[in-house]
Amino acid sequence: MKALPFPCIRPAQDRVLEALPQMGGILSGNDALRDAIADGLMLKDPGSAYYVYECSGEPGRVTGVVAICPVSVLAGDDAACDGDAASADVAAAARAITELKVQPRPVTLAYEASPVMDIILGAAKEGASLYAVTDPAGITHRVWEVKRNDAVAAIHAMLDQAPEPAPADDPAYVAALAGAAQLLADEARAAGTYTGKEPFNFVISVLFPAAQVAGGAPQVPTGLLTHQIARY
Repeated sequence: MKALPFPCIRPAQDRVLEALPQMGGILSGNDALRDAIADGLMLKDPGSAYYVYECSGEPGRVTGVVAICPVSVLAGDDAACDGDAASADVAAAARAITELKVQPRPVTLAYEASPVMDIILGAAKEGASLYAVTDPAGITHRVWEVKRNDAVAAIHAMLDQAPEPAPADDPAYVAALAGAAQLLADEARAAGTYTGKEPFNFVISVLFPAAQVAGGAPQVPTGLLTHQIARY
């Protein structure tokens, strides 16, 4: 599987508790997001990194890797498109993502992890976390940034050997992300600038071991880790 490190747009570490309750407004449009970045409430990492995400609470604890994957991983999930109303909702959500120019949260994917990956992620979690926040439902979300060259290379090598993942998220969100990518690709093709390497060809993803999420996969809180897909 292809899963790459990326430059993330996320809350400032010391203002995350201030930022998360405001995400509805921050991500309401590109101007609002740009204002939050200018204010220092949100930031864009200058370099690429992987992120280790841990969700703990009922019924237990799961750990995943946040990376960007080719948008093709979303193919084949058409459940959200059944019916005119559902299709209209998905189309509206896709347009909103296109106008925001940012994917607002990682899509949840399930993959076959190896014991070696468990060791690598365990080592990453030994350091200080970037975030540790508990939501109103009592679920604790922790994030670690992985940007040291050897650690990035180790995660990349293990993901490269893994089979293709499968969506384990809300089908409507999966379809909206795919729709946004298609809209931006169509615009680039019409302008004669399409190369296939644009950021919208990749989707921010949290990759959980399939065995850990067989009973239902968690979602990373909206706005905690995001991916810019077009210039603004």
